[in-house]
Amino acid sequence: MPPILKINAISKHFPGVQALREVTFDVEQESIHAVIGENGAGKSTLMQIIAGVHQPDAGTIEFFGETIKFTNPAEAQAKGIAIVYQELNLTPNLSIAENIFLGLEPKRSSVFLDREKLKTETLAVLHRLGLQHHPDTIVSALTVAQQQLIEICKSLVRNPRLLILDEPTSSLSETESAILFRVIADLKAHGVTILYISHRLPEVFSLCDTLTVLRDGRHVRTVPTKGTTEAEAIRLMVGRELLAFHRHPVEPKGEVVLRVEHLSKKGQYEDISFELRRGEIVAMAGLIGAGRSETALGIFGSPPADRGNVFLRGNKVNFRRPKDAVMAGIAYVPEDRANMGLVLGAGVGTNISSAALRRVARGPFVDHPAENKLIRQYVSRLRVRTPSFQQVARLLSGGNQQKVLLAKWLAVQPTVLIVDEPTRGVDIGTKAEIYGLFDELVREGIAILVISSDLPEVLALADRILIMRHGRLTGELSRSNATEEKVMHLAALGTSEAAA
Repeated sequence: MPPILKINAISKHFPGVQALREVTFDVEQESIHAVIGENGAGKSTLMQIIAGVHQPDAGTIEFFGETIKFTNPAEAQAKGIAIVYQELNLTPNLSIAENIFLGLEPKRSSVFLDREKLKTETLAVLHRLGLQHHPDTIVSALTVAQQQLIEICKSLVRNPRLLILDEPTSSLSETESAILFRVIADLKAHGVTILYISHRLPEVFSLCDTLTVLRDGRHVRTVPTKGTTEAEAIRLMVGRELLAFHRHPVEPKGEVVLRVEHLSKKGQYEDISFELRRGEIVAMAGLIGAGRSETALGIFGSPPADRGNVFLRGNKVNFRRPKDAVMAGIAYVPEDRANMGLVLGAGVGTNISSAALRRVARGPFVDHPAENKLIRQYVSRLRVRTPSFQQVARLLSGGNQQKVLLAKWLAVQPTVLIVDEPTRGVDIGTKAEIYGLFDELVREGIAILVISSDLPEVLALADRILIMRHGRLTGELSRSNATEEKVMHLAALGTSEAAA
C-alpha cells in the first residue's frame, strides 16, 4: 500500500527562527504515526503546513499521490485533512453544538437550521467520546479538558482521511485519555490515518505504529515503535542521554505561610481546609472537574470564595481580585497560558516584566535599564530560548512559552507560587528543567501549590498530596506512602480505604 502522505524536503523560516530544515519522511495509510521532539523541534509548524495554516518556503507534500499546496485550512479540510490543535480553537460564546458543526450546520429545505437534527447529531458525537453534556451548553462554561474533547468532536464530524492530533491528552485525565485512545483505534480500523504529536512517550509506544523524531527543525529518524525504546527515543530527541528526575525531599522550613479554612463556593468547591509551609510542595490531584483549579483561583481572588478564610503568614486576608493576592505575595500560573497567562502578540520581555513593573518603577515611570536587567535575569534562569527580548511570544514553542509564563510570575518574587498544570504540552527536556526549577525554589523557601492531572508528576514533585472529588477534599497522602493506586482510589471513589 503506498504512503498516504509524503513529506519531501520541507523548510520553513519565521522571523528569527528556522523552524524546519528539509524535513523528509512518509506516513503509511491506516496507521497511527507519532511525531516527537522537544519544544521548538518544528512539530507543530510541520502539522500546520500539512493542514494549510502555513505554506512551506521549500519542498513539497503529496497526499494520496497528489502534490498539494494549500493556501488555507479550508482547502485541507476539503481534501480530508483535519487538525486538533494543542491550543484551543473554539468560539467560547457559542454552544457545544454550534462549535462542533460550525460551517456544517444541518439545514431544512437548504435554508433553515434543523435544530432537532443538530441536537441529535451532536449527542451522537458526544456519546462517542463518553461525554454527557447538553448540546446547548455554552463552551465558556466548560473546563479546559472538556473543551479539548469538544475540539476532538469537532474534527470527527468532518470525517477526515487524515487526522492530526497535537498533544490531545495534555489536559485530559487518565479516564478521558483511555476513551480517546479507544476512539483513535476505532478510527484507524475504519481507514483513518492519525498523525499523533505527544510528549508522553508511554502513550506513543502503546498507541502508535511508527514514530518520527524531529530535532532543531530537522528530521532525525523514522522507525517502527516496536523497533526502538523510550530511552533511545529520548536520546534522539535531545541529542544526549537524559537522566530521570528524582527530587530529594526538603524538610519544610516550619512556618505555615498559607492556611485555608473551610473555603467554599457554591457549585465549585466546598469546605476546603489545608496548610502550606515554606519550602514545601503540596499537590492537588483529582479527576477533571474535581474543583482543583476553581479552589486555587478562589484563594487567588479570581473570583473570591463565597465563604471561608485564607491566612497568609498568619494574617487573615480577603483578596477581592488577583491584584490583591499578587501584592500580598501569591503568584498564580494558569493552566491556559494562551488565554489567561500570556499576551501572545507581545514580546518575551514585555510578558516577563508585566506583573513586576512595581519592582522597576521610579515613581510613575519605568526604569528601562532595571527592567531589562530583570528580564535578562529570568530569561537566563529559566533558559528561555528566544532570539531577542522583543520576540513575539506567539512564535515561541509551547515549552518556551511556559518558561516565559513561569518567569513572569517568579519575577514578582512570591512567597507562595500556585502552578496549574505546570508541564502541560512541554517536552521531556523542558519538563525536567521545570522540575529542577521547583526543587531550587523550595530550597530558597518558596511554598508551591501544584495542580496536576499527571500522576507520575504529582508523585515525583509533592511532599504531600491533597485529593479532591466533586469539589471536596477526600484525603491527604504523604510522599512516603503515596501511590498512583491510592491517589486514584480517593479521586474516583472518594474513600480512604486504599490509603489505609
